[in-house]
Amino acid sequence: MDTERFEALIDAILAIIVTIIILEIPLPAHPDLASLWEVKVEFFAYIISFFVVFNIWNSNHNLFIKINKLTDSIVWTNMISIFILSFIPYATIMVSEHFFSFFAQACFGAFFVVLHIHYILQAEVLKKTDPANIALIVYLNNGKKNSFIEFIFFAIAYILGYFVSPPLIMVGCLFAMSFWIIKDQFV
Repeated sequence: MDTERFEALIDAILAIIVTIIILEIPLPAHPDLASLWEVKVEFFAYIISFFVVFNIWNSNHNLFIKINKLTDSIVWTNMISIFILSFIPYATIMVSEHFFSFFAQACFGAFFVVLHIHYILQAEVLKKTDPANIALIVYLNNGKKNSFIEFIFFAIAYILGYFVSPPLIMVGCLFAMSFWIIKDQFV
């Protein structure tokens, strides 16, 4: 299988995930701003989730530019990542229905942490798969250097979410994802 075909599969799955998330936002009771404001939490959760899905798409795009040969290891590690990501609609619905619940926010944030851990493990698999690919190894090593900072964002977000306000977990995840996207642009 060539990388373009595999990337198209990933793109299709990510498009379905985003579609599922947006379809879960209820329509406003009336066509006015006041009714639209009543579903602001759902839109906020959708925006964060969309940002996550876009981030994964962007990261995969940058990764596949550097991959020379598609192997079974690459396919399986990416499918695991997409499998984890497929739970985002569920977490988005839960957090939008129970926005101030620490448990709901913690579950939402847990997907970020799990995706992040998987990315670190995936990087090690990819480096072993193609050890002669210097561009890939440099790209993955730069990502690994920034992982510590992102984990600090997650830890601070969980602490603030527990002690101050649970939605701060979602905000912390947004900061971590922003850092990931910014970092990805300069690698």
